[in-house]
Amino acid sequence: MNSQDKARFEIAISVAVLASIAIMALETFSLPPDLQAALFLADAALSLVFVAEYVYRIARAENKRAYVTSFFGIIDLIAIFPILVHAASSVRVVRLLRVLRIIRLLKIKRYSDALDRYRRALKLIVAEATLFAGVAFVFIIGFAFLIYEFEHEAQPDVYRNIFDSIWCAVISLTSVGYGDVFPITAAGRMFTLAMVLTGMGIVAVPTALLASALSRVQNRESEEG
Repeated sequence: MNSQDKARFEIAISVAVLASIAIMALETFSLPPDLQAALFLADAALSLVFVAEYVYRIARAENKRAYVTSFFGIIDLIAIFPILVHAASSVRVVRLLRVLRIIRLLKIKRYSDALDRYRRALKLIVAEATLFAGVAFVFIIGFAFLIYEFEHEAQPDVYRNIFDSIWCAVISLTSVGYGDVFPITAAGRMFTLAMVLTGMGIVAVPTALLASALSRVQNRESEEG
């Protein structure tokens, strides 16, 4: 199979993925029984296409084990997983798993190149990211215990345990603020303000690290190109 045929093949599979997702979306509507049956048959046919394609790729691979355990080999397996577990799972679970087929669109070359750049960028910052994750964890746990001490007596039904406080700490540090949990004591409000200000840095640091790493990867590609 030449490069042009491979490109056409990938496009055809991508169209099949989109068709499968469209079928899943249509099934959420109240449709006539005949149309529901037609959609079911169409989805079953697409599932068989994905299975056949997975078997075909294994057969064509020079190193079959390497393909099966590769990133895109795992994506192929995930794409056909719903039909493989149909006999052992409920219909609702299978329908939920079918959305994973969209991952196959990552196999388009332009996205494969982008994923490779992200992989190399993450590899460059693995030490910094690990350190940051540890620091963020300490902040979240520390804030959670402190906000629990400030608010538990005033709102025993809201801050029932440390897990409620962790939820409050996370949404405060990330500046999400759903409004379901908020402090009412003066100390709790002042402390939450400090959490929000700290959270700005917690959100900004990983973004800056990744942006810097991606820039370094792109610069290297330009130099090598």
